Amino acid sequence: MPAYFFQRAIKMTSDEFDFEFKSMKEMYTKFQGDPIQRIRELGEEEAKSNPTQLLQSAGKTKRLLPGRLYMFNYRNPISKATADYYDMFPVVLVTNVYEQKSYFSGLNFHYLPEIYRAELMDELFKYMMNPGTPGDDLSTSIRGKMAPRVNYEFMKKRRNLMSFKPLYRRYNMDRVIGQYLYIPPKAWDFIMMMPLARFRKAGINKIYRDSMTERRKRKS
Repeated sequence: MPAYFFQRAIKMTSDEFDFEFKSMKEMYTKFQGDPIQRIRELGEEEAKSNPTQLLQSAGKTKRLLPGRLYMFNYRNPISKATADYYDMFPVVLVTNVYEQKSYFSGLNFHYLPEIYRAELMDELFKYMMNPGTPGDDLSTSIRGKMAPRVNYEFMKKRRNLMSFKPLYRRYNMDRVIGQYLYIPPKAWDFIMMMPLARFRKAGINKIYRDSMTERRKRKS
């Protein structure tokens, strides 16, 4: 597994499509899904047998911070016996961390089809980033603006963020296997589109159908 997988993928999409990712939804629609297909192909090549390979990339950490995106291995949730389904390899934008209670909450984007992940992120960016923020400053800008306010209560009051509800999950830190993989902000655009989800107890079509039902319910 290349140590700088994210940088290689960013370069690939930039070289092949000559397109800067200013809007995730625009990225998805501008080339009729071609960039997404290339990202899928790269993801299948890199994580063909098991996403745990990707978790060995540079960026592993034991520390969780609100406003950051992480991937991790979550094989044995407490609710495993009663949950309708669960994702073994979540990609989560963390909103809250409760160290003393050993859990954290956030948005696992695997629960929505790709186009709606892009749509939601475009809306979230409006609250998380200052316009024109240089790429190297994205991490500071996003955490500085998001961590104090973009949480469950904030999102549920805004109609443009209603797609968040099917994604909002709580994770027990004691059930995470190994370390978290920190995803730098410049890699968010494509890591959310990669075929990394490994759902158990239900197929992806049912999961998407349930999520879209919940999404429509909150928009009504």
